[in-house]
Amino acid sequence: MATNTVTGVLVCNDGTNIPLKAELAEGSESDLGTDSVYTVSQQNVGDYAQGKTVTSGLVTSDNGIAYAYILRQGLVAAIIPVGIKGVTAFTPALCTPFRLQAGDKVRVMNNTAADREGALCVFTTSGVSRIFVVTPTGGATNELVDLQTSNSIGDTLQGQRVAKAFFTSVDGSKIETQGAYVVDALGNVVGSVSTTDPSKYQALFSSCSIPVNLNFKAQYLTNA
Repeated sequence: MATNTVTGVLVCNDGTNIPLKAELAEGSESDLGTDSVYTVSQQNVGDYAQGKTVTSGLVTSDNGIAYAYILRQGLVAAIIPVGIKGVTAFTPALCTPFRLQAGDKVRVMNNTAADREGALCVFTTSGVSRIFVVTPTGGATNELVDLQTSNSIGDTLQGQRVAKAFFTSVDGSKIETQGAYVVDALGNVVGSVSTTDPSKYQALFSSCSIPVNLNFKAQYLTNA
């Protein structure tokens, strides 16, 4: 796999900009530290800007990207919007302002252009951020499972309601559902999130109201 220069910025409510940069291998989730050109040394964001409140951010890579987030104590604490270099228009707001603590770090999944990984990034009315992923290998019903536990969306977010979400995939016409569906225990569609191909458009959170209960699943169909 190639190594790409992944860049980004986090913007704080006091006007502070935190530049991010690292040489990262494609196909492997990795840490994205501060840009040492501007921050003296490469550091985790929580150590560099402890106590700062991030209000917006963007992470970009060369060829493909699935997701980026701030990791705190082993969990997704805040999702950072992502894009491909040259296919972004602005630095979007986070779902809610996020105050950095020592030890917080940015994690990013930097992919090849052809990597079929689908990523559903969600934010609930309870303030919980989670990422659900799957990589299709053919025509199938593909369940998106929690990035960190591999559990279903129902097991992960039982009793919560998704308020904002985006879904990234390069599969285009291979997808035969209207983006990612959330289905209930009987297979009824209770919500959907449209697909964004990051090589063509900037992925942005959209508002939604999707209930989640036990035995619910997030999924999408592919024809190849």
